[in-house]
Amino acid sequence: MFKRLQFHYKLFIGLSSIIFAILIVSSGLFYFYTGSIVETNIVETQQQTAQKIQEQLDLVLTQMDNLTISVNASDFVMHTLENIPDDGEENYFDKLPRVSEELRNYLFSLTALKPLKGRISIISKYNDYMDFSNRSDTQDITKSDVRSFDFVKKGMQTEQFKYFLPPHPDEWSSNGATVFSVVRPLRDENYEIQGLIEVSYSVEMLESLFEFKNQSQVLKGVIIDQNQQVIFDNFQLGAQRKWLFDESLLRDKYGNYQVKNPQDGKDYVVTFNKPVNYNWTILLFEDLEAIKKPIFILRSLTIISYLSIFTIFIIILYIYTKNITRPIRSLKKSVVSVNMDNLRLKLNFAQGNELTLLAQAFQDLLDEVKGTMDLMVESQAREMNAHMLALQAQMNPHFLYNTLAVIGAYGIKKGNDEVMQMCADLSDMLRYTIDLDNGQTNIRSEIAHVEKYLKLMSLRFEHNLQYQMDLDEAMLDIPIPKLTLEPMIENVFRHGFTDVKPPWVLKVTGYVKGQRWYIEIEDNGNGFKAAAIEALTNRLAEENGFFKSEHFTQQKANGGMGLINTFMRLNLFYKGQETIEFFNTFEGGAMIRISGPMANRGENE
Repeated sequence: MFKRLQFHYKLFIGLSSIIFAILIVSSGLFYFYTGSIVETNIVETQQQTAQKIQEQLDLVLTQMDNLTISVNASDFVMHTLENIPDDGEENYFDKLPRVSEELRNYLFSLTALKPLKGRISIISKYNDYMDFSNRSDTQDITKSDVRSFDFVKKGMQTEQFKYFLPPHPDEWSSNGATVFSVVRPLRDENYEIQGLIEVSYSVEMLESLFEFKNQSQVLKGVIIDQNQQVIFDNFQLGAQRKWLFDESLLRDKYGNYQVKNPQDGKDYVVTFNKPVNYNWTILLFEDLEAIKKPIFILRSLTIISYLSIFTIFIIILYIYTKNITRPIRSLKKSVVSVNMDNLRLKLNFAQGNELTLLAQAFQDLLDEVKGTMDLMVESQAREMNAHMLALQAQMNPHFLYNTLAVIGAYGIKKGNDEVMQMCADLSDMLRYTIDLDNGQTNIRSEIAHVEKYLKLMSLRFEHNLQYQMDLDEAMLDIPIPKLTLEPMIENVFRHGFTDVKPPWVLKVTGYVKGQRWYIEIEDNGNGFKAAAIEALTNRLAEENGFFKSEHFTQQKANGGMGLINTFMRLNLFYKGQETIEFFNTFEGGAMIRISGPMANRGENE
């Protein structure tokens, strides 16, 4: 269907497709890139917020801890506690208001610069007590009550320097306010506990950590201890709380992960930042949908923008392609109107237009066509005549075979069997050479062909030529290009033995090493010249990309050979897995070593 469309529509559809593809790719990249940036920024902002809240929590805990440290370091406080007697159930600080007032003044001096945000309670080893706060909800408590408090029992026996109490009802308050505390045993120089100090802040201090007044929002947060027990939370968690935690909490110092809240079915991104000095960790929860909402809006705007741009491009492109193809449509009408009786174009183009030049060239072509038509019959006749002459000039190979057979028979008739054998070998060599089939043979057949050639050469040179053939039986069925070895051996006679006194020695050795076969052709001739090796190497590198300089080595420069065709066929046959090496032997002769893989070439293909 597309082939039947007018060129205008083909051009329009083609360019539209290219523009559409470009817009799709660019919008896709922009879509995911901007989305990832927004998501990363949101996560980073959440991480910074979690870090800020964690720092505020650490600051609050540090303030509380510093108060306990200051009290423990006070000689006045420790001296007072050390001298409190065991007077039964009467509170020592109620019995001696002066001592109580001095302690309060000291505590006031500690909090003068920074107003106290909670309660400071001091308890002696005999459970005498006093508190210091700006609250009016302190209830009457007996020493028996103090003795029953869990944190007092723990504090009087602990080996810890301090410990934090998670949010719990305030034991000293009459309205049951919820507080969190730090408790420090007050030890003397002998490390004996003389009492306890508890600094407690209202749980509203923890709630305020997650409030952002300028944004009028409360972040969802959880505080956990070192055992991953929930200390504080400001939203519905439910009884099952394993969903809150992830392995990264134990592994990383900060990061984020995703969880699903079984209570409301929502997915949350949890951001955490572990504290430096304390073991209370902030977990900040952000609804995943809230994170994805700005990303969705941004991506929607991206899609709408790109669709609008594409629509504008399509309209402009349609108008442009319609105008630019108008001369082509006119040319098409003119060409269609041409017939054999009237080989003239009817055009109305502006001067200098490329289509005007095209039309003129087409008109010139039509004029030449008319002249050419008159010469076609004569040309065809000449071509047929030349074809017949070529057929008559062909020589039938059987004529050569029959002629060699007649010469051989004549040799037998004259009593010379060697002539008959030479004709037979030459006939076999000729048949082996002419029979091209697929240009492939095996080493066995190639060696047989070489032996016939060397036998004929030995008859020619008689005792001046000595040759040896020694090949491993395991390699004889390896495939090889036809006429690979014979040109190399023929090259020895043409160049290697020139101006060398006989006897001439030629050795052909074949062996298998590892997964490769090797054939070495060695002579006692002139050897290679350095210039010949360099020229041959450069020529092979130019003709075929498989050849590299390291395939050719030299020990003594003394000659060269022109075997480009043979080596290139070998290279193409083995697809660059062959090796070709040139050497000069220590005796002064030359050696050619070729090698290939043992695997059958047909299987590799």
